[in-house]
Amino acid sequence: MTTESSPETELQVYGVRWYLLSVVSLNCCLQTAVWAEFPPIAQSAKLVYDWSDSDINMSLNYGNIGTIVLLPPMIWIVFTKGMRTAVILSTFLMAAGTALKALPVGNDLNSWLIPIGLFLNGCAYAMTAVGATVLSETWFPPSQRATATVIYIISAAAGGALVFIVGPAVVPEPIVLCDNITWSMNSNCSEQNKRYINSYEVHEGLKVLNVTECSISVLLFISVILHFPNKPPQPPSVTANTQRLGLVEGFKTALRQWRFWHLALCCAIPASVFSAWITTTEVVLHPFGISQKEAGWMSFSGAIGGTLFGMVLSRLSDVFYRKMKVIMMVMFSIATVSLLLFILILIKVLSNEHWSFYFTYIAACVVTLGTQPLYYEIACENLFPVSEAVISGLLGFLNIVSNTLFLLVTIIPNIGTMWLNWAVFVTSLLSVVVLYLFKEEYRRMDIDLPVSQSEDSKL
Repeated sequence: MTTESSPETELQVYGVRWYLLSVVSLNCCLQTAVWAEFPPIAQSAKLVYDWSDSDINMSLNYGNIGTIVLLPPMIWIVFTKGMRTAVILSTFLMAAGTALKALPVGNDLNSWLIPIGLFLNGCAYAMTAVGATVLSETWFPPSQRATATVIYIISAAAGGALVFIVGPAVVPEPIVLCDNITWSMNSNCSEQNKRYINSYEVHEGLKVLNVTECSISVLLFISVILHFPNKPPQPPSVTANTQRLGLVEGFKTALRQWRFWHLALCCAIPASVFSAWITTTEVVLHPFGISQKEAGWMSFSGAIGGTLFGMVLSRLSDVFYRKMKVIMMVMFSIATVSLLLFILILIKVLSNEHWSFYFTYIAACVVTLGTQPLYYEIACENLFPVSEAVISGLLGFLNIVSNTLFLLVTIIPNIGTMWLNWAVFVTSLLSVVVLYLFKEEYRRMDIDLPVSQSEDSKL
């Protein structure tokens, strides 16, 4: 995929890199929104599709399974064919998946079409799992690499944030009439006494949401077909033009290094558990009297805050480029403390002050989501000259597998939801401890910094 570096190679950066980053970030944002569509509107989806809590959680796993299936061939596509082919395939699969979800058919067909559509969208996400560090290394100078990687990956959090607001705003929560009494939450009411008085509005809202997702997906596919080059005419850094290990050799080298498994333990398990936890917030907090809309606003605030905070951290990491480990340790320590306080409030060990309940939840989300993308950058630095496609693909694969296994546990009958909160706390604490023991290196920076351009030479 690359050629031998040469001292005479002219280094150049191009303004089109921001357009390319915008396209793939929007693609990543929409993929996550489609993947996480149903948990924020869980009560509405239960009414329309006759689902249970297990079906809601399983809707996430359809996408995870798709990612696991396509991730290995996607690594090969990015490595051998380049980003253009991968992004075209990704946007096509997402357009096809959202089209299946939007078809106006009955529940019998929907029980097949929705899982297939979510599976195809998960297949599309395989490119996002692989492509973030590849795009930043191919198009961006060293002083902007972490920023580009974080913007790309954090756009997934933005998609998750939007669906928590857009979903409940477009699809109303079912209103139950129980023995002539109106309920906004369907608890303490037997099925034979229930009557939904806004069933039509709920069905129509879901149709609008699915059609909108499909329309945006098709537009993204067309834009990528029109313009998305594989790489710039001149590389932005020396390492961007440096020969990487071959695909098979790269896999073997990464998997044989304890350094990779150390980072995987820091990244894959905590990140997968957290993403499952924040996505299923409505289900987790429903037993504590939190409504669908209120849970959506909590997750939206945390995810949007994490998106903005991630951009700040990415710039700090680019400026203080050898302090990435320290930055991550401090941030995950704050997240761990916030999660512990949140749990203690839930179990009534601490008083349930309204502000403290929201603050601890949102703080944990902001810090965790903002920091997680830096794992990909520090992994690429420490495993160079293994290809960024291989490293991101392996980390993404472990992340998705862990996420899938975690969600499978949630469908065990009568297991409850409180254990989810403890799981995210324990894995966050694990991340801090394992990261403390990690001895980091900055192999790409050691090559790039003496000769790279720190400012754009072409806007």
